[in-house]
Amino acid sequence: MDNFRYDTHMHVDLYKNTKQVIDYIEENKSYTIAVTNLPILYEKYCKQYQNLKYVRFALGLHPELAFQYKEQIPLMIEQIKSAKYIGEVGLDYVTTDTDNRETQRIAFRKLIEQCDKYGGKILSVHSRRAAKDVISIIGDSFNGKIILHWFSGTLRELLTAVKNGYYFSVNVDMINSKNGTELIRNMPLDKILLESDAPFTKYTKNTYSLDFILKVEEGLSRIKGIDVDSVKKILKNNFKSLLDI
Repeated sequence: MDNFRYDTHMHVDLYKNTKQVIDYIEENKSYTIAVTNLPILYEKYCKQYQNLKYVRFALGLHPELAFQYKEQIPLMIEQIKSAKYIGEVGLDYVTTDTDNRETQRIAFRKLIEQCDKYGGKILSVHSRRAAKDVISIIGDSFNGKIILHWFSGTLRELLTAVKNGYYFSVNVDMINSKNGTELIRNMPLDKILLESDAPFTKYTKNTYSLDFILKVEEGLSRIKGIDVDSVKKILKNNFKSLLDI
């Protein structure tokens, strides 16, 4: 089995040694979607780090920052046309502030409308405590690919997302939690992708390492009851399907 590596959701810019992390990813030939939290940061890193073979920056407006930085929503909309990868975007209802939530929804609706208009975009979507609204806004006929990153919604919401053809990116913390395990058990294997969500997971908090890949593969093998080599092959095919390779 060849050692194919990828990471569909990580925050390379949140490490103090960003350049070293990028060099590590490039040297290890790991196809990586490096999400950003603000459009201005996406712009900055695309200019600063050019000609990378394995790292691709994604245009993001993190929902937890959307209200505070709402003046950046027009910049995000402006950049959508030229951005292939979009993330981290979505909704986060940890806040109970109604104005905050409404600003998030306005930004996310505008984003989805524009991505749907241009087509072919790959979105990594945050949906903490907000899966119902996220799925409702995206709908069942989106003109692109949706990855629900670190999904933690209900089983009913999961099944709706499955019906809509969305992907799910899975990390080590999900594998090691009771709720995560139960959700993964109900995810179609051909719609599961690898993610680290570095540096927000236990194994990537201090240092970015591709060791997370094997931990997720072994966890999926255990949860799904199939051998690790088969899991590796399926995860590789899923990523190629995501990119239409």
